[in-house]
Amino acid sequence: MHTILGKITITVTVLVFFFSGIISVYAQKPASLPDFSGLSLYSSDSPLNQPIEEDAEIDPKSSKYIKKFKKAAPFVILLKQYTSPVYIAGSSTTRYDVEIPCGIYWEMGVSKLLNVPIPDWAEPSNDTDGVIPPRGCGEDSDQDNHMVVLDLDTRCEYDFWQMRSENGKWVASWANAISMDSTGIYPAGLSTRGSGFAFLGGLIWPDELKKGEINHALVFAYPYTKRGGPVEPATDSDGEVKGKKALPEGARLRLDPSLDLDSLGLTPAEKTIAKALQKYGMYLVDNGGESGISIYAVDSRSVLTNPYEGLLPDEDYPELSGIPLDKFQVLKLPKQDKNWREKLAIVDTGCNNFK
Repeated sequence: MHTILGKITITVTVLVFFFSGIISVYAQKPASLPDFSGLSLYSSDSPLNQPIEEDAEIDPKSSKYIKKFKKAAPFVILLKQYTSPVYIAGSSTTRYDVEIPCGIYWEMGVSKLLNVPIPDWAEPSNDTDGVIPPRGCGEDSDQDNHMVVLDLDTRCEYDFWQMRSENGKWVASWANAISMDSTGIYPAGLSTRGSGFAFLGGLIWPDELKKGEINHALVFAYPYTKRGGPVEPATDSDGEVKGKKALPEGARLRLDPSLDLDSLGLTPAEKTIAKALQKYGMYLVDNGGESGISIYAVDSRSVLTNPYEGLLPDEDYPELSGIPLDKFQVLKLPKQDKNWREKLAIVDTGCNNFK
């Protein structure tokens, strides 16, 4: 797709010369995202690609967890902020060494992610609800400014947290990369999510809403993430809450499969999402602060025009008010890994080349 779009006509070139730099960026962006079903994202045995078994065991404390879960309303989609745009790259895409200051700050022994393909028109999510822009390693910032690049030639996913351009160089507070043929979970944490999940795992794509079918698990952020470590399949955690009703990162929830969706008066998008929540569920992958219960869709800034037009409200955080929170169930929770910090490490994924 990017090679076709790269053949800009003389007329467009002249217009780009005379108009603003913003127009020159947008003139090169693709008109639409690729069809998700054609990407083959993650392995068939990835937890994200596994339907929930019919006889899946419900956690004995599920009702108590859901009582707390309901208090975190509203249930929203992160559509234009605090999610991530996705850009498609290939062998002809310009490559950069991305500086990662957190590698030094966290004493990881790395300072750059090397040889990263980044299209000329790429830009991170713009989390303007935050007051303090990204700097340092995030301790003094309330913006995430994520970005994801997929190299379809090497089948590598590049994930960036607090991505920005400084003095002509790409800088991300943290970055990592993983194979699109992996499970979609970094084996020893240190992803751009609190839980070790690759950022693109579990996001909703526009074509899925158009087709009315999502064939993978979703992921969500939540304000009451439990301290003390993740549960499988998560490999990392930024959980902060001590209470017994808090959920550990890696927890899997589902919408009661016996619930009659036709009786709820759902919008087409809500029904598509609800069906996926019944069949695949959703994994808790990040601490969501006080923003509510948030699932993720691919940021619309990925392409030239709004890919969700006619599918979702043109809002930063469309609300899924028709999906009843009291009808969720927490699947049987594995034991928390209280030693997860000792296991955190940079692992060679075949896609990440650090310096």
